[in-house]
Amino acid sequence: MMDRVVKSAGRVLEIFEYFAHRQSPATVSEVANALEYPISSTSVLLKSLLSMGYLEYLQDTRSYLPTIRFGLLGTWMFERLFSDEEPVLHLMDELQLQTSETIVLAMKHGWSLDYIRVLQSIAPVRFEIRPGSRRPIWLPATGKVLLAQLTDEAVTGLLRRVNSEPENKRVEIKPFLKEMAQVRRQGYAISEGSVVPDTAMFAMALSVQGSHRPLSVAVSGPLERMRRNQEKTLSIMKQTLKDPILGARRASDVSSADAAPMSHYRQGWVRDTL
Repeated sequence: MMDRVVKSAGRVLEIFEYFAHRQSPATVSEVANALEYPISSTSVLLKSLLSMGYLEYLQDTRSYLPTIRFGLLGTWMFERLFSDEEPVLHLMDELQLQTSETIVLAMKHGWSLDYIRVLQSIAPVRFEIRPGSRRPIWLPATGKVLLAQLTDEAVTGLLRRVNSEPENKRVEIKPFLKEMAQVRRQGYAISEGSVVPDTAMFAMALSVQGSHRPLSVAVSGPLERMRRNQEKTLSIMKQTLKDPILGARRASDVSSADAAPMSHYRQGWVRDTL
């Protein structure tokens, strides 16, 4: 739950995610308004990050911009988890270049799914997804393609826990297991309007090295356009992910241990899609 997160720590990470999405300088008021923080505490946090070398201050515009120190925080993870020849960042760039749609990298997080990197669509009509958004893992294609790597017993256990929570909409287990079998056969998952109406998502799983949490990559966009381009888009995804390091995960690569509490990510400053 979000109330278990130390407020200042959570805000610092949300500021990092905000700049990762914005990709340009921002003033104190812009950060505060986007994240719905008080101006005073936002100013204190930004000045602290400035003192630590993660931000620089642009005097002429009175705005803050991340430094290279911020950019280097997670680069070692990609170097460890993916092959040097086809890093996942290049894979996402290639998918967007060929589809012009929104590209999402998602990570399994207990009962949830985190969108850890997003390339927004370059098409004139599009939906935007906030990096850091969290979804129930059983709803979008990005989660379904990861659940399909588990055994039916593990999926059933997860869905029973989901159905035991009063705030969750009940998931019918038998139809869901049938869908999982189909996802395993075809190597991809499709979801339509799972969170926001009139949107669709096509997802495939990624193979990662070591014991990192399972990841998936997806192409997402307006429903009718995605339906119209479904065959072409899936063909592009299969071709781009055919490298054995970046291809679909095998069931033997994934642990069936899924016990973790549900949590909710605070929504805010950009319209989300699937």
